[in-house]
Order: sequence, then structure tokens, then C-alpha cells
Amino acid sequence: MRHDESTATGSGRGSVLASFRGMRFGVVGLAFLAVLLDGFDSASLSFVLPSLAEQWGVASADFTPAVVLTNIGVVLGYLASGRLAVRLGLRRMLIAGTVLFAAGSLATALVLPLESLTALSTVRLITGLGLGVVLPGAVSLAAAHHPDEQRQTVSVTVTLGLAFGGTVAGVFGSSMLASVGSTGVFWIGGALPLLLAVLMGRWLPAAPAPAAAAADSTVTAPGTDHSAAAAREARVGALFAPGLRAATVLLWIFAFLVFIASYTLQSWVPTLLTGYGFSASQAPIGLAFLSFGGVVGGIVLLLLAARKGITFALMVMPVIGAVSMVAAATVGTDHTALLLALAGAGAGVTASQIGQLTLAVAMYPPATRTAGVGWAAALGRVGSIVGPAAAGVLLALSLPGDDIVLLTAIPVVVAAVSAAVLRRLPHAADRTNEAEDAERKEQEVAAR
Repeated sequence: MRHDESTATGSGRGSVLASFRGMRFGVVGLAFLAVLLDGFDSASLSFVLPSLAEQWGVASADFTPAVVLTNIGVVLGYLASGRLAVRLGLRRMLIAGTVLFAAGSLATALVLPLESLTALSTVRLITGLGLGVVLPGAVSLAAAHHPDEQRQTVSVTVTLGLAFGGTVAGVFGSSMLASVGSTGVFWIGGALPLLLAVLMGRWLPAAPAPAAAAADSTVTAPGTDHSAAAAREARVGALFAPGLRAATVLLWIFAFLVFIASYTLQSWVPTLLTGYGFSASQAPIGLAFLSFGGVVGGIVLLLLAARKGITFALMVMPVIGAVSMVAAATVGTDHTALLLALAGAGAGVTASQIGQLTLAVAMYPPATRTAGVGWAAALGRVGSIVGPAAAGVLLALSLPGDDIVLLTAIPVVVAAVSAAVLRRLPHAADRTNEAEDAERKEQEVAAR
């Protein structure tokens, strides 16, 4: 059986609407808001860079270390998420990550008046650590509260928060810069997640059994056999079990490539648009189109995955993104056509970014899910380091923005090929679900 044949939950719009029935909107809503603020923070640094470069009298490429260290922090957070889920539980991990990136955003606001690239890069590394914990925690916790047939819809819905956060940053970026300045953007970006952390502490429930038993240390006392088993399942080696090995490798390749494109565009689009004739205050509109395209792409992904399966959707969406990037690189000075092409690029690459997390949720059983989501996201975020760093070097070498956008389309095409190979593999989720059912039956027999 191929991946797409078992991940499809029905056919078309009806099955998607059906999957929303019975959804725990309180849990999904809080998880979505955490990811939205994650996306807003990531986009904030991007849209303030042109203004900061003007204010500090430096080249935009000089901010490359701050961009790269943010993503390095996120990678470290992703890699730690599996172990943190075992130690703290998904709920505590999500709240702690939200507080940490809020503190990093507030620290960013404090150091901006110093006009120190070193200080800015340091606090962005801390911010990235918190951001890296939030996404796998939010997706895994929301998925744990829903049955298998709803998890695809839930994971896409929660992960769409990244695109919504970028859209909010792009739409309101210019007005925020005009009203509160670059420093005020990060004061707001720190205050809102602190408020959300308070709300999550009051209303967000812990992961239910059996997911909680595998990932929440409050359910099973440390030192018990079950706790030790949960810790083993949180290790990366569990992702290479028979039936998962090839799928894990291909998923990581896919994630790495699409994150190269996604974060190159997200990190540098406002800066690149100044080369197309946009002013520093107008440049955030490009981020708005890119991110809004990502919202639309996520919805298309959801409908396409429901009808054809998630791996088929992961073949189609990168192609849409690559074609749109080629269009963006060749439209010349037509600003309207350029923004529409950026929206298409956002739809393709953001949907691909969301889709790889959705596939990770489907592939891995509850005990391994947070580690699986975290490592897939981490390998993707390695791409988010490579892509923006390479683009920063190309900017420093005065390579035209349209050439950088054109080069960014190459890894997206290769990602589509990886998805095609992944689609031909036997569906790992079938085997993990069967193993999970067998384990549950064994526990029921032992309980009797």
C-alpha cells in the first residue's frame, strides 16, 4: 500500500468538513495561537531588517548572523523537543517554549537601541530555542487530543498558524514600523506570547492517555519501566525502526529542501523587494503576499490530501511553488505580477512545509510522534540555516534579487522528486498503528 492510499481520510471537501466535527477547538485554538505568534516572531525580524539597515547605516547582508542564529536556535529546540516532552509533558513543554521565545523577543527590543549586531544575534539565538520547542509541542499536543482520522486536519490547522503569523506581520508591518518603530514591534511580539502562556496555563489540558503515558512525566513516575520505554521511544533511533527507516530519510530530505526555499524567501523577501523598486516601508507587503499565499496553500493541501493523500499533495505543491518562483524571477518591474507570483510561491512552499509535518504525525505512533515531528522539523530547519545564509552571501556579492529567487526554485523541484519516491514506499503509518493496537491489546489483557 502506498502512502497516499492510507493517509487519505475520504474524498474531497465533505471529508474535510466531517473531520472538523468533534474537534476540540479549545485545544486546537490555543495550539494554533502559539504557532501563529511563533510565525509572527520569525517574520518580525525579516520585515524590520530593511529599516534597521537604514537606521544603523549597514548593509542588509550584515544581519545574516542574526537570521542564521535564530534558525540555529530553532533547530536546537526541535532536537530537544522529544526529550523535553518526556521530562515535562507536552503541555508544560509548550508553555515553557512560549515563555522562552517571549523573553527572547523582549530581550531583542532591549538590545536594538544598542545597534550591536553581536547583541542582536545572541538574543535571537535564545529566541530561536523557544520557537523550536513550540511547533512540535503544539502539533503533538493537539493531535493527541483527537482520533487518528482527525489528526491530519488538526496538524494542518495548527501548523497553518505559521502562515497566519507571517501574514499578520506582513499586513501590519508597515503600520507597526510607522507607529511603534522596530523596537516596538518586538515589545508587542514579546507581550502577546506571555499573555498566551497565562491563558494556556489556565485552560490548556495535558495530553490524554495513551499519549500522555508516553510523553508526559506527570503520568508515570520517573524510573518506572514505562518511563524508561517512553524515553527510548523519544530517541532518534526509534525513527529508524523497520518500516520507518526509508520513509524517515526521505521525509528529512524533503523537509530540508523545502525549508531552504521557505526560509530564504521569508527571511529576505522584504530586502529583495527593495531591489525591485520597493521602499523599506513598502517592503513588508511582499511578506504579506508570501504568507497569505501560504494560508491558501495550506487549505489547498488539506483538500488535496483528503482526496488524493498527503504524499500526492506533497508532490504537487512544490511544483506550484517552483513555477511561481520562476515567474517571480522573470516578471521584471511589474509590481502586481511580482506580488501575485510571490503569493503562488508562498502557497507551494508553505504548504510543503506544513505537509511534511502532517506526514510526520501520520507516520509515527504516539510514543515517537513528538520526536518524529521535532526531528523532521529540525532537519528542515537545517535547511532554514543553509538557505538564508547562502542568500545573505549572494546579497553581499551583489547578486540580483531575481537570480536569488530563481536559484531558490531548484531545491523545491528536487523536493517534489523526493515526495514521488516517498509515495512509492509501503505506508509506515500502517505498521506503527498496527503495533500500537497490538500494544494496547496486550495492556488490556495484562490489566485483566
